[in-house]
Amino acid sequence: MRRTLLLIFALTLSSLHAQSTDLNNYSIAKKQTIYSNILDEEREIFIHTPEGFWGLDDSLSCYPITFVLDGESQFLSTASAIDYLSSAPLGNDLMPRTIVVGIPNTNRNRDFTPIKGKMGKDTTGMHMTGGGPKFLDFIITELLPHLDSTYSLCKHRTIVGHSLGGLVVFDALLNRREYFDNYLAIDPALDFADELFLSTILDTLRTTNLREEQLFVASANTISSFIGLENIETDTSEIAKLGQSNIKFAQLANSENWNINLSHKHYPDENHFSVPYIATFEALKSFYSYYPFKEMIKYYHPRYENKSDLVEKLQVHYQEISNRLGYQTIPMESYINSWAFGLVHFGREQLAIDMFNYNLKLYPNNASVYNTMGSFMRNIGKEAEATQLLEQALEIEKKQNNQ
Repeated sequence: MRRTLLLIFALTLSSLHAQSTDLNNYSIAKKQTIYSNILDEEREIFIHTPEGFWGLDDSLSCYPITFVLDGESQFLSTASAIDYLSSAPLGNDLMPRTIVVGIPNTNRNRDFTPIKGKMGKDTTGMHMTGGGPKFLDFIITELLPHLDSTYSLCKHRTIVGHSLGGLVVFDALLNRREYFDNYLAIDPALDFADELFLSTILDTLRTTNLREEQLFVASANTISSFIGLENIETDTSEIAKLGQSNIKFAQLANSENWNINLSHKHYPDENHFSVPYIATFEALKSFYSYYPFKEMIKYYHPRYENKSDLVEKLQVHYQEISNRLGYQTIPMESYINSWAFGLVHFGREQLAIDMFNYNLKLYPNNASVYNTMGSFMRNIGKEAEATQLLEQALEIEKKQNNQ
């Protein structure tokens, strides 16, 4: 009878893990409203929290956070890119799972301009510009504590801004870098205020050690075909200035020795409005180029059939990730399971067992870990070990239900 109960429990958990997301109740974000004393207004925010897979990996000890400006237009694509890149069952363990916070606009020209200045040739709205520092104050001293009171946040943060929002990203890099780690400026409006703020950016990059920061600057093709690249530097029209300013930044980035981890990429086939999607995806991969365990695939090849150090290599790798992120990081339970079952397919049964045992050490209080390994051991004919593991799964489940 006990064996029957164990099998029923195993099948129940396996069924739970195989379920896909209930699309009838699918929601990508929560919407909240927070009153800002700094801005003297209510601000709406969108909050996306990563979900686990197949009932696994539903929570972390803490979460990195990404702030997305222009939340009404940039939030959905950014959240989907982050989810895709951090989806272990898809083979995309390319970055940590992250909370994404979108901030829709109320007064874009006010909040996204770090200094007072005219927008193009329009001088009538200059009095409304220059609110960027207060907007950053809102994010750092009001929004961040509000989020931290609900979610367990790690001290690892990314800020993403497009066009004028890119100026906020640079302002954060210049003046608030103790609060952020990654900075993504997408086709930033460096021509704002006749490049006065661009001069400040260049002065800081030339004189300040920013080796701890990661900056990704994306530029689109904003040069109309009738202007031509050969004429861009001499064209005095307002429509050409954005392209001129971004070209100037790129040229100086390539010629001067700045102390910063900078990636700059030009997208000749994208315009100012299409570039955020692809730039965000590639910037995230760049920020976390150290995150994926690229050696894993080697253990599927016959050349590695005698290597048994996979778990040791993973332990070293994730300690290096932890050092880079500033908090302890371990591989997802579903990530280890996926690779373990794959190893069996390629004849590496003992290495798969090593991986399942690694999961037991990582998640000793998760019934699903014992159940998964128990089911595996039963499938390969190790009945005694399977029974013991499934009994442990039942004990953990019983304790948790009684709490």
